[in-house]
Amino acid sequence: MLHSILITNAQQKDRLETAKLYSKSDLKPNPDLLILSPDPSIGIKDVRLLENFLSKKPYQNDKKIVLINQAHKLTIPAQNALLKTLEEPPANSQIFLLAPQDNQLLPTIVSRCHIITLKKDIKLTKKEFKNQEKIFENIAKNSLGEKINLVSFYAKSKDEALNFCENQTLYLRQLMLKNRQLKTAQLIKKLLQTQKYLHSNVNPKLCLESLFFSYKSS
Repeated sequence: MLHSILITNAQQKDRLETAKLYSKSDLKPNPDLLILSPDPSIGIKDVRLLENFLSKKPYQNDKKIVLINQAHKLTIPAQNALLKTLEEPPANSQIFLLAPQDNQLLPTIVSRCHIITLKKDIKLTKKEFKNQEKIFENIAKNSLGEKINLVSFYAKSKDEALNFCENQTLYLRQLMLKNRQLKTAQLIKKLLQTQKYLHSNVNPKLCLESLFFSYKSS
């Protein structure tokens, strides 16, 4: 059994599904599951809670599971505090760290985990594709001023802005399979560039403002 697992890339829902697969659990609330989520970050206090949770024997299952939902939101002190537990986790435990990219965590954290890098090009469902199509068309048809107003809806946080970019990239890549156009390829390039800026902590609103100016009606 793998004990310390870092799942990266793809979208949050895909990382969560992978954690379910490797844990052989539905990850629904139970006495042997601890989920840590940022509020707005994950600090040393949360790591101490994790340590205390794992120090006790499983209550109703054969192991205890810790899910760190957005591991990139761990503070630096919290990451340092977590190192020993990742290196020597209790035998009856599994720790899952979910993050968009492994470079958002300390190298010492990454080196202590088994890394699972998901494929980026996960296909959107028909319903998801139609939803992303509506979002694209809504942005493209508006004037520059209206596009700026739309930014605040999709850039409430860095994570929401990244989620927007990931979904639109998937949508446009699927669209290109049907109708390959240079302008679609250029917008995909812009979306990927925007994601890099977001990972570098550039202001989400500024990132999406620049991006939305590249959205044009056909």
